[in-house]
Amino acid sequence: MKARVLAIAAVGVLAACSAPPPTITEATWQVTNIWTDPGAPAAVPVGGALAFGEASLAGTTGCSPIQGAVTFTRDGATVAAKDAQSVTIDRIEVEAAPADCRAAWTHEQLSALLVPGATFDLYQPHDTELTLTLRGDEIDRPAIGLSSLG
Repeated sequence: MKARVLAIAAVGVLAACSAPPPTITEATWQVTNIWTDPGAPAAVPVGGALAFGEASLAGTTGCSPIQGAVTFTRDGATVAAKDAQSVTIDRIEVEAAPADCRAAWTHEQLSALLVPGATFDLYQPHDTELTLTLRGDEIDRPAIGLSSLG
C-alpha cells in the first residue's frame, strides 16, 4: 500500500512539473498538409513552418522567408491569440523561390494562400495540431495543416 501511495505521489509531482502545452504564439508550427484541390489527395509539404506573435507571422515556405502582420479575432473583435477563433493576414512579405528549390510546391501553395486580407478560421483539436481554414463560400475550403514543434 505504501508503495502504491508513493507511486501515485510521484506521478502527481511529475504532472505538476510538466510544462503546459504551448499556445499558438509559443510554438513553431511545421506545415504538415496543404489542402487546395478537393479532388486531389493532400500532398505532404516539404520545409514549410510558421510562427505567430500576437500581431506577427514569421516562418518559411521551404524556399524563402515569410514575414508579416496579423490580427487575431473572435466574433469580429480583436483579441489575444489564445482567445482567437480566426486570424487575418494584414501584411505579408514572401520572396520569390530560387529556381532549384526542392520545396517549390509548398512555396507556391503557401504564397497563394497567405495573402493580405486572407482570413483563416483556427481549429486546434489537440495541443500540437492546428488547422488554418481559409474563409470563403466554398464547401471544401483551402486549408493548411500544422503540427507544433514546441
